[in-house]
Amino acid sequence: MTWRVLCLLVVTLLPTPAIPWTHRAGRAAGPVSSGQRFYQAHFRFTLDLYGALVNQSTHPNANMLFSPVGVAAILSPLLHTQDQLVTQQIRQVLQYSNMSTEEIQEGHTAMINNFADVYYSSDLRLAYNIFLQEASTSAQSALRLYPPSTTQEVNFHTNGTQVMRGINQWVGVETGGLVGAPLVHTPTAQVEALAVLVVYFSGRWLHRFDRNLTFDKGLFYITSQERFEIPMMVGRLELPLGYSPDLEVRVLELPFVGRKVSMFILLPDHADLGLTNLERNITADNIKALFSTLKDERVNLRLPRFRVDVVPPLQDALVSLGLTAVFPTTTDTTPSLLLHDFLHRAVCEVVEEGDDWSPPQVPGGDQVGTFGDKYFEVDHPFIFFVWDYIGSSVVLMGRIVTPEPIILTHDN
Repeated sequence: MTWRVLCLLVVTLLPTPAIPWTHRAGRAAGPVSSGQRFYQAHFRFTLDLYGALVNQSTHPNANMLFSPVGVAAILSPLLHTQDQLVTQQIRQVLQYSNMSTEEIQEGHTAMINNFADVYYSSDLRLAYNIFLQEASTSAQSALRLYPPSTTQEVNFHTNGTQVMRGINQWVGVETGGLVGAPLVHTPTAQVEALAVLVVYFSGRWLHRFDRNLTFDKGLFYITSQERFEIPMMVGRLELPLGYSPDLEVRVLELPFVGRKVSMFILLPDHADLGLTNLERNITADNIKALFSTLKDERVNLRLPRFRVDVVPPLQDALVSLGLTAVFPTTTDTTPSLLLHDFLHRAVCEVVEEGDDWSPPQVPGGDQVGTFGDKYFEVDHPFIFFVWDYIGSSVVLMGRIVTPEPIILTHDN
């Protein structure tokens, strides 16, 4: 598969003065290190933010996609402000309340620096830049929060159109030209600083799907009564598969080349209320227990070839989690550092390409396999993680309820 992901996070700053589970059963748990506490906190934040995004969604069947690493990369530097309320709320939202400043700094630095690893040079990268209004004293506090290599002085007030064009060009370079449309235009007269974050992932399956065997008229059930046609990729592969009878959900690991990053699909047993029930009970402990059931199986897999494009309600979700001190309000109390127009856009495509494949025995719509094989048919709403083993972090998390079919021509 080629998995192409754009996560675009835009923040307007208006300043005034390891995975928490062991997914192979039977491994003994040792003492929890400071690094493990950080990554466990990161995963709890991921689940909290996911739940808040779902709750803030305007439609019960909305897709959801976001980058926990990307959001944390923007929020974590705000811990260094002198505003006690801001730092308290950031700690609370990011689940850092019981950690020392040194633990947080060490964990955050390791997570972000991970993206400089040669393994990610062409497939996965995180980049962000803070564009500051030149000669603005109120924006100088932002210079102390972010690394110098990620800051650039510009003139929004008198040269806003050209500045925004330059920012769009920067995003285009960082994403390999995946962004066709420009960023949402921010009123330049009010801008003191603009933070732009890009998380870009273009991975290949460890075991690719044979495009000749993709069934063009597969069915995806939004509910048991509502369905639509979508191309369904087919494979018979050795993959880690697990199940939780309590959550009524199965989990499958789909590794990318090198096995340093994997996609985990959580597929509820039921199309109608399965996703709702799973989301009601999704906790770090429950997910840890689910992943402990994973073991290698011969799996007959069907997975849609799809695209999803999401602008999640990130600011509303963060406010609902308690991050209120950094957003503009109509009250008389003015925060020492404001975030405004907190926009996060995520786009992904899932198709067949990878390194190799184990072809099914027959093409098209018939089930294939032998006695003892397992079946994993992703034909109704599901949740997924893209997990980075090196950084012990969630690069992406999403829910897919209505995937957009990708129809390929013979020339693709």
